Amino acid sequence: MQLLPDPGGGRFRALLLATLAVSFILLQVCADNPTEVAMTLSKRADDFVAQERYMEAIDLYNEALALDPYSSATWNRLGRAEMSVGRYPDAVAAFQKSLDLDPYNSAAWRNKGDALYAQGEYGAAIDAFDRALAVNANDLYALLQKGVCLQMMGRTAQAMDTYNEVIRLAEREVRRNPNEAKYDATLWTNKADALTKLGRYHEAVEAYQNAIAINPKYERAVTGIEHVNETLFRARGSPELLNTPILPVETTPGEMPVPVSILSVPFAVGILAVLSCLACQRRRKCG
Repeated sequence: MQLLPDPGGGRFRALLLATLAVSFILLQVCADNPTEVAMTLSKRADDFVAQERYMEAIDLYNEALALDPYSSATWNRLGRAEMSVGRYPDAVAAFQKSLDLDPYNSAAWRNKGDALYAQGEYGAAIDAFDRALAVNANDLYALLQKGVCLQMMGRTAQAMDTYNEVIRLAEREVRRNPNEAKYDATLWTNKADALTKLGRYHEAVEAYQNAIAINPKYERAVTGIEHVNETLFRARGSPELLNTPILPVETTPGEMPVPVSILSVPFAVGILAVLSCLACQRRRKCG
């Protein structure tokens, strides 16, 4: 049987081939696009950061920025990697590059504040945290760190007011969005940190526990509750050191040194004196 010619088939095949050719060209262009390559390098650097291979991440971020120096996000990530290896001036410079490109990047303002704080530049750090708060007035971390800077500068009353404001905003957020608060470990940790600074340790423990229940690997919450538990443990013999009642804290044997009671020293001296007298009497009898 002879097939009849298909007048439309040739045009369809030609259109299909043309489409494939254009797609191939576009793929080639995208593959050679510096921005696309920079994004790929930045993602690889993110993987190195997750593995705590910070120097390798820094090299890749710099390669990415050499191709695309206009990425605010990449400059911010480079700054965080620089902070992780203690290169705080370089971190500040990277965060500033990020902010030059995007002055509304509140995360970069926070990070710049942290890097300045690490160098003891508390006034400049406060300015950075204030800029983050200007972008987001409910940025509890920026507010908390501002309080820490104020405290380091000896402005204790202002610091205490700032910590109380962190707690107030955190509690308001819990009331407004109770369902979201159940999954926000950062919210509870910021509140717990502020409570710790105010000496409200038993409330801080509860807030840290909420954070850890949400994210058991959240380092700031884990470190915070360890610090509070140790403070409570050491204060058992001196409750006047705390501003609030001490809750019992369970600890495993050998986890922390047992505090020495005030009466234990003279008691021990007395025991040693008695033992010494007995030894002398024995030597006399033997002699």
